[in-house]
Amino acid sequence: MSDTSTIANKLAALLADNQVFVGGSRIIAQGGAPAPLAAVLNEVDATVMERTLVFGIDDVNVSMIVSGRRLRGIVDVSGNLPEAANVIGKVLSRDEPEILQAAGDLMLLLCASANRVTVRSQPAQPLGASSEAGISANGLAKLWHIDLDAKPVALIERFLTANSADMSAYLYVSNGAVAKTVGDVAMLDALWSTQVAEFRKRHRAVHPKKEGPRLICLSEPLGEGTTVAVAVDGNDVGVFSYKPSQMPKLISAWGNTLG
Repeated sequence: MSDTSTIANKLAALLADNQVFVGGSRIIAQGGAPAPLAAVLNEVDATVMERTLVFGIDDVNVSMIVSGRRLRGIVDVSGNLPEAANVIGKVLSRDEPEILQAAGDLMLLLCASANRVTVRSQPAQPLGASSEAGISANGLAKLWHIDLDAKPVALIERFLTANSADMSAYLYVSNGAVAKTVGDVAMLDALWSTQVAEFRKRHRAVHPKKEGPRLICLSEPLGEGTTVAVAVDGNDVGVFSYKPSQMPKLISAWGNTLG
């Protein structure tokens, strides 16, 4: 991340009036936007004075010692994860590549499918010697192959990707063009091409004041015991088929995606 963009991002964060807190912790990622590990590293990059940052990654708490925009080390991980044993209480250093990699593997594991990431700042805990500075957020991003400036994945695409195991097939349409398909989408493609546009027009006519993301479950069966639903957010549309028994789980997942 360039110095200019870093300063701009910090000023934007200071001026933002839409920060959301839960249980005293600030939400920094929700439903995959921004990418959970990028959000964690950006918080490290924004921390100058030495602090303990406690990140809530879904139901796991990770406590890190951060100073001078550098991650000095991880001092606690809840849940007795075996992957954490090799990193807790150790200062991160390029002279210890195994520990650096273990820390990266742990964070990638925790953040891979995290729906919500929060942070709260606490007084610093002692860790190592003061001369052991740790690794900068930018350095960790390069080592762990994380793009700190990556654009968030669109809401509809996140929902479809995260829940593909509960769907028979899906197609993702962005700005009128099919951007991604999974499974046998022949019938879904036919529905998209011939009926979805007209359905959206009628839906807007019936519900003119309904704005924002919407999930519409259609009662018309597709065959072979599957049903179709349409997820819409602006110019992004997802059309997917699923077994009726999966409906409660998918509706719950939709709610989680919206936050």
